[in-house]
Amino acid sequence: MKRIKHFKYILFVSIMVITYHLYAQQQTMYSNYIINGFAINPAIAGTSELFPIQLSVRQQWIGIENAPQTQSLSTHTDLGRNRVTGVGGMVYHDAFGAISEIGVMGAFSYKIKVYNKTQLSFGLALSATQFSFNNSNQNIINDDDIVFNQSTDVSLIPDANFGLYLYDDKYFLSLSSTQLLQLPIALGSGNKLNKTVRHYYLYGGYKFKLNDVIQLEPSLMLKTTEQSALQIDINAKLIYSKNYFLALSYRHKESAIVMFGVKVDRYSIAYAFDYSVSKLKNVNSGSHEIVLRFDIKKQAKSSALL
Repeated sequence: MKRIKHFKYILFVSIMVITYHLYAQQQTMYSNYIINGFAINPAIAGTSELFPIQLSVRQQWIGIENAPQTQSLSTHTDLGRNRVTGVGGMVYHDAFGAISEIGVMGAFSYKIKVYNKTQLSFGLALSATQFSFNNSNQNIINDDDIVFNQSTDVSLIPDANFGLYLYDDKYFLSLSSTQLLQLPIALGSGNKLNKTVRHYYLYGGYKFKLNDVIQLEPSLMLKTTEQSALQIDINAKLIYSKNYFLALSYRHKESAIVMFGVKVDRYSIAYAFDYSVSKLKNVNSGSHEIVLRFDIKKQAKSSALL
């Protein structure tokens, strides 16, 4: 009987973890990467003219109980007079039902000049993430089942990310991979129910100057893992007077996204709304994401939102 109970526990946790990974692909789903590429590529650390501190809060799938919630705080800057090295960091929290993760990431980058204004940045990040499964949040049929003991199972996972970033004033190309180590996640009496999976991101865009005050930046994001299908995001960002932007995105077979933002002096705020186009549209009213940013350095030359 005890073996059966443990099997029930392992099966239940496995289903939860697999479901979580299916939707979130083990990585936080952001829409704001179009204004904060550092969230997906450590090579972007120090490539901005500014020293940004950025807070992002996301509530996914409004209307679904215990839907994913994500919060992150990130910053990055260059170092030294030659500005060829950069550093950055991020703390993040993600929760979906009984499963949650909280972690910290530190990044280092090194830039080389390729041609004229074009530079290539190499980035490496190290992270530590604590995965938790909270038994007390579950509706247990048998309250006397000793396996569900109202406790929280925890697993601490170290990991690494790597990225390349080619850019100049008009275009950028970002290639990165996260969760390189693919370590097992042990929850519940040391049971290794799953492992982290490598994620790959290819993201590029070009900025067109339409007139003296308006710029158009189309971009394309390709995302995949070794265990999931390719996901494509098509984006278009319209920038006005370097301080306002409106962006439209389409995440293939998943969502349509509208995002807008404004910058006043050193302060920026942006908002994104994701409308589901998948079968989930029948059970949720969309996802909301708010981004607040503060630039520590005030550059003499005006800079765009990102």
